[in-house]
Amino acid sequence: MLAQGNYLERLKLSLIKPVYKSGDKSSPSNYRPISLVPAFSKIFEKVMYRRLFDHLNNNAILNKHQYDFRSEVSTEKASHILLNEILAAMNCKQMVGGIFCDLHKAFDHINHDVLLEKLKFYGVTGKFYNLVKLYLDGRY
Repeated sequence: MLAQGNYLERLKLSLIKPVYKSGDKSSPSNYRPISLVPAFSKIFEKVMYRRLFDHLNNNAILNKHQYDFRSEVSTEKASHILLNEILAAMNCKQMVGGIFCDLHKAFDHINHDVLLEKLKFYGVTGKFYNLVKLYLDGRY
C-alpha cells in the first residue's frame, strides 16, 4: 500500500460504538463515537502515523511548543512551563493574562479537504499523499 499509494477499500470498514463521556446519559451529544477497525488497519495506521510524524520532525515542521501527541513531551510539561512563566512574570511585577480556548469536540469537525491542503503545504505529496487521501475518503 505504501509503495502504490493505495488504501484498500475493505480496510475502511469501521464498527461505530458510542462511548459515554459525561452529563445526561439520555442525551446523544454526551456520547463519543469510537471506530473499531480491523486489526491490520490499526497496525497500518500506526505505520502511516510514523511516516508522517518522521516527515514533520525531519523537516522541523512541528512547533517546539506542540506538547500533545509527541513522545517525551506532554501536556503536563506544557502546564509546568506555563506556570513557571507566570510565576517569573509575577516575581518581576509584570502583568499576567491568559486566553484559554475549549477545543471540546475539535476533532469532530476536521474538514478533510483543508487537512489535505495542509499536508500538501507541508510537503506531503506523491504516493503518500494519495494514500492519506484514499484513507480519508469513503470510510463506512
